[in-house]
Amino acid sequence: MNSIARAFSVLKYLVLLVVLLVALSVTWLRWESGLSRDDWFDDRQGRIESLSSEKSVTQFGQQSESVRLVSDSGLGVFFRIIREPTTGPPLPVLLILGGHRTGSDAIDLFGHVGNRAIVGIDYPYDGPEKVKGLLPIVKTIPLARQAFLDTTPAVSLVIDWLVQQPWVDTERVIVVGASLGVPFAATAAARDARITGVMLVHGAADNRLWLKTQVARRIDTKLLHDPLATLLHWLAYGPVLDTAKHIATISPRPVLIVAARDDERTPAGQAELLLEAAREPKRLVYTEGRHIQPNRKEIVAELWRIADEQLEFLTR
Repeated sequence: MNSIARAFSVLKYLVLLVVLLVALSVTWLRWESGLSRDDWFDDRQGRIESLSSEKSVTQFGQQSESVRLVSDSGLGVFFRIIREPTTGPPLPVLLILGGHRTGSDAIDLFGHVGNRAIVGIDYPYDGPEKVKGLLPIVKTIPLARQAFLDTTPAVSLVIDWLVQQPWVDTERVIVVGASLGVPFAATAAARDARITGVMLVHGAADNRLWLKTQVARRIDTKLLHDPLATLLHWLAYGPVLDTAKHIATISPRPVLIVAARDDERTPAGQAELLLEAAREPKRLVYTEGRHIQPNRKEIVAELWRIADEQLEFLTR
C-alpha cells in the first residue's frame, strides 16, 4: 500500500508540474505576443543587400518579372510583377497580399493588367506547406511565427525597391490585403507612409473572432473553439497585427473595405466594424457571393472591376 501511495503522490506532483508549466507557457505567450514591434520592424527591414531578378513576357504581351530581395538583416522576400512594358508616364502599383497558398501567384488571377503594375508578394515562410503529425507541427510553429512578424517589414522592403524603379508612380502605391492578407496590409500601411491607399478585401476587424470562425469550420466541438482561437491568436501575433487598431491610423490616406454578402469565412458585421474603426476618407462596397479564393473566378473578376472603379478614390 505504501508503494502505491508513493506512486500516486509522485504522479500527483508530476501532474501539478505539467499544469504549472503549461500555465507559465500560456502566460508567457500572451505577454510576448502583444509586445510592441515597431523598433524590431525597423531593424528587420534593414536595407537591400542583394537582389536577383528574372524577366519574361506573359501570354498577353506584358512584362513579368520575378524578384528576390535580401536585407542586411537577413530578411528575404520573393515577389512577382506584371506590368505594361511602357516608357510613358509612371504606373500606379497594386501590392497584393492574398491567402497563404496564393502568395505571388495572385498576379496570375488578373490576366491582362492594363495600364498598371500588379505586384504579388510571397509570405516570408521557409517551412513546409503541408504538415502532418504532432512533432512536425511543433517544429513548424517557430517558422510560422517568424513569418507572421516578417511580413510587415518585407512589404516595406519591397517598397524600398519599387520606389527606385522609373516605371513606378510613387504617388499611387496601393496595398491590397485579401482574406489572410488583411491584417498584414493594415499593419504595413499604418507603418509605411509610402503606401498611399489601402484596399481590404473580405477581412475582419477582430482577428481572434476571424480565427474562431476558421477553427469552427474544421472542428465540431464547440468547447474547443474559443480556447483554440485564442491560442492561435497569440501564436500568430494577433495583438501586434491588430487590424482595427492599425486601420484607424491610416488616415488621411484612403481606405476601401470590400465585403462579401455571403461570406462563409468572415463573421457577420466585421466589415462594418472595420468601416467604423477607419477614419475618413473611407468607403465600404460589397461583392456578391462568397469569400474570395483562386478558383472562384467570378469573385476575382468582380474585385478587379471594383478596384478599377475605385482607383481614383484610392489614389486621390
